[in-house]
Amino acid sequence: MSVSKGWKLKEDSETKMIVWFADGNMRTMYSIDWNYKFSKTKKRETGLARFYKKIEDYGAKATTVEIYEMSTGMRIAKFCKGVEMEISQ
Repeated sequence: MSVSKGWKLKEDSETKMIVWFADGNMRTMYSIDWNYKFSKTKKRETGLARFYKKIEDYGAKATTVEIYEMSTGMRIAKFCKGVEMEISQ
């Protein structure tokens, strides 16, 4: 009998999001790229869709939001007060 290992946040996440709030707080979140803990597959798009929903919910409360690729550390998206900004390489 084999025991299935569930997905682990941070360890199995494809992306991370750093949020700087207007009140001075900062928070780092890791993407949940799977539908449930023992899901057979994970999709980067699932995690990004959840991040975009959070950004929409935060609105102007979040002064800056940046999303990074976990494997490379490269920034893939940036938002200022809910508005996506162009990333200069």
